[in-house]
Amino acid sequence: MQYNFAEVEAKWQKIWEEKQTFAASDDHSKPKFYALVEFPYPSGAGMHVGHIKAYSGLEVVARKRRLQGYNVLFPIGFDAFGLPTENYAIKTGMHPRKVTDMNIEKFTDQLKHVGFSFDWSRVIDTTDEDYYRWTQWIFLKMFEKGLAFRDKTLVNYCPSCKVVLSNEDSQGGKCDICHSEIVQKPKDVWYLRITEYADKLLEGLNEVDFLPNIRLQQENWIGKSTGAFVNFGVKGTDEKLRIYTTRPDTLFGVTFMVLAPEHPIIEKYADRIANMDAINAYKAECAKKTEFERAQLVKDKTGTKIEGLCAIHPLTGEEIPLYISDYVMMGYGTGAIMAVPAHDERDYDFAK
Repeated sequence: MQYNFAEVEAKWQKIWEEKQTFAASDDHSKPKFYALVEFPYPSGAGMHVGHIKAYSGLEVVARKRRLQGYNVLFPIGFDAFGLPTENYAIKTGMHPRKVTDMNIEKFTDQLKHVGFSFDWSRVIDTTDEDYYRWTQWIFLKMFEKGLAFRDKTLVNYCPSCKVVLSNEDSQGGKCDICHSEIVQKPKDVWYLRITEYADKLLEGLNEVDFLPNIRLQQENWIGKSTGAFVNFGVKGTDEKLRIYTTRPDTLFGVTFMVLAPEHPIIEKYADRIANMDAINAYKAECAKKTEFERAQLVKDKTGTKIEGLCAIHPLTGEEIPLYISDYVMMGYGTGAIMAVPAHDERDYDFAK
């Protein structure tokens, strides 16, 4: 007897859907279990093997928990805002709403055919007004409490698509969509002030069963550091170059300072800088690199000395030479660092 997988799967998938087998109930007598996958972006190309791989682990756990008597909530949704939909709509003249609905329908059909045990009565679509009005509400509440603020940072900009890209969408300095070279542009962006909760977040890691490498990733993401701000003078001006350091004890070891190529002091005192052509040429090269590439520890250190400006050490009064380098960024700290080659490997590499 030949076993027909397609028929058997179709039969049971139909029964699951009719009986709402995987819907979470309001039965509070059972222990609860909540499983959440990262909601897919519904592209026109449909699912790929990465979706199957990513969801299969929690699929197994969710089914096991149901067999153990748990009331399981295993929702699904679609993180549907995105550049591909916009580009497709521009290319075809089709409204983004229609494109998104078509793609969601395709993904839903594929997910059901695979047999994932999602609760299809709780589908989320991030482009639905009834959903994103609450995203907006949460943001407004955070803004009212001072937990959302604007600041300048460098972004990956594609001149062809005319859009800002994530580091993942612009690897190798090229746009994933049109393959044009991206440029780094300064932009005002919104930040959430997670630093207000750094201590609580770190303390919370003691109550979760994370692998050591996952815990370290979380600690690095939270990014709490303890240090001091120090103001260096700029010779012949009333300007103060503010730096942040976790090692104020090394202040007497400062031999030079490094600024981000985008630091506003460069434009402000451009008339005093003798080598602005070289400075601008270096800045243009930096603009082609992503933030990730600039932050790499294992890479050649490049830079240019600022001829005509120097800093003044706040304790000794000595003149300190100024450089620009791509390993210093405006989005980290103050956009300026004091360099102590005796105590910092990157400073030492740059000094050499």
